Amino acid sequence: MLESSVKAALAGNRERRTPRIAIELPIRVFATDFKGKEFVEDSTTIAINLQGARIRLGRELIPEQEIRILSGKTGREGIFRVVGRAGDSESRASFWAVECVTPGENIWGVNFPQLGPQDQTLVRTMMQCPACRAREVVFLDEPLLDKVAAHGGLLRGCLTCGKTGQWKQIPYYQT
Repeated sequence: MLESSVKAALAGNRERRTPRIAIELPIRVFATDFKGKEFVEDSTTIAINLQGARIRLGRELIPEQEIRILSGKTGREGIFRVVGRAGDSESRASFWAVECVTPGENIWGVNFPQLGPQDQTLVRTMMQCPACRAREVVFLDEPLLDKVAAHGGLLRGCLTCGKTGQWKQIPYYQT
């Protein structure tokens, strides 16, 4: 039963209860790596929702293990279960999907908007044009989110100024 729910989550077939937001928040992870060595690592989130996150780490984890995450934004912490590796990274860091074991605990300090139909498969983020600074909510799929996280932005055209440039991800949610 648990194995099939993990496979469904990894395959993206699980119904989401809150939308995912692409946002880099500072975190501190307390865990044990796949070799059994305890570690503490400062890192960031890639995307969050009320039930979990996609995080970046320089260490390898084991699916189903529990880790402790401290939010650098709020000072709150929670226990999370490692769902599994989340996408491929072009750098030394790896991405991991984690799920909070305490339902409803929001350590992120973010107010999540209502769930829309496209939020089931896409991640919402705010991006800004480098030329005119126009802002736009952009919905990204998982592979594109990984590329934005790895490269710091997304090459795209602007409808406001007509120029093409490297749009940067910017925060837009308030606590």
